[in-house]
Amino acid sequence: MIKLKPLFLYSILFITLTGCHKATKFTTPQWKEGDGLQFPLRNDMLDDLVKNYKLKGMTYKQVQHLLSYPDGMDSVSFYYEIIETYNNLGKHAHVKNLVFYMGKDSIITGFKIYDKQFKK
Repeated sequence: MIKLKPLFLYSILFITLTGCHKATKFTTPQWKEGDGLQFPLRNDMLDDLVKNYKLKGMTYKQVQHLLSYPDGMDSVSFYYEIIETYNNLGKHAHVKNLVFYMGKDSIITGFKIYDKQFKK
């Protein structure tokens, strides 16, 4: 009976860790799914997107064709919202964005995942 306890604990730990985030293969139509405020499938596809697509070196237009119009931009960067939640006071609770940086020629020079959980 004692030998079953560690196996049981490891099983629970494995289920907990793997059940929190469901990895999904990236597709453009699923990336675009949402109501304009929430995009429920983006977080699940993010890992596949950044690992399997050569985003650095693409043009702005190529990224736009792949991911649709960005949720925000300025002269040197643009981003796509992954997660945006609010607390009961109307302040941000969690923000996660995929941020792209581009040169003057609109070529993507880099990207990062901005992920911040705010204190309660």
